[in-house]
Amino acid sequence: MLVVMLLILTTTAMAAVHARQLASSLRIEQARQRSEARTRGPTTALAIACQRIETGNPTDSSVSYQYAHHDGFQTVLYRITYQAVGSDKWNVTAEPDSAAGTLPSLPASF
Repeated sequence: MLVVMLLILTTTAMAAVHARQLASSLRIEQARQRSEARTRGPTTALAIACQRIETGNPTDSSVSYQYAHHDGFQTVLYRITYQAVGSDKWNVTAEPDSAAGTLPSLPASF
């Protein structure tokens, strides 16, 4: 009887330790996926928008474009907005927007 009780307690303790390690691994993987999603999406679209403004200034002081970004799994439509702050300074934003399809496409250069 004592041997059976020790076996049950040992098995339960090992299962608890294993479940804890599994939960920790799952949290780490979820955090990694969220980090990759941020890097793949808006950050990349913003980097491309900043690259384009290095080629010249947009024609208007406030203008929006559409940019379709494919991250390997899906295509997301972004609204890229340029707003003039000064004579040679710009605010650039990149936001996911499914309604941006009516906007002109982001040019290869300005």
